[in-house]
Amino acid sequence: MSQKRHDLPVPPEAQSADAHELIRAWDVNGHQHVSISTNLGGLPKEFGQLLAQIALHASVVYERNAKKPKADCLREILMGFKEEVSKNVGH
Repeated sequence: MSQKRHDLPVPPEAQSADAHELIRAWDVNGHQHVSISTNLGGLPKEFGQLLAQIALHASVVYERNAKKPKADCLREILMGFKEEVSKNVGH
């Protein structure tokens, strides 16, 4: 039996010939899988700013779903980010 996919809608602003998809991410049984464009453009710092925007948007979702302050959710997101980067970069 196949499971229904949970695809997200493409934002109206991204439905343009000028739009360039940068990343896609999925959760499969508790494991994350990511596709990333080989044509990111910009600077690494700007990609960091994109990651910050994702974290800020996610903190709003967690605030609503977990019924806890957005700042606490963002702090937990940043803690998880730091832990994951530390595992892969070293100290």
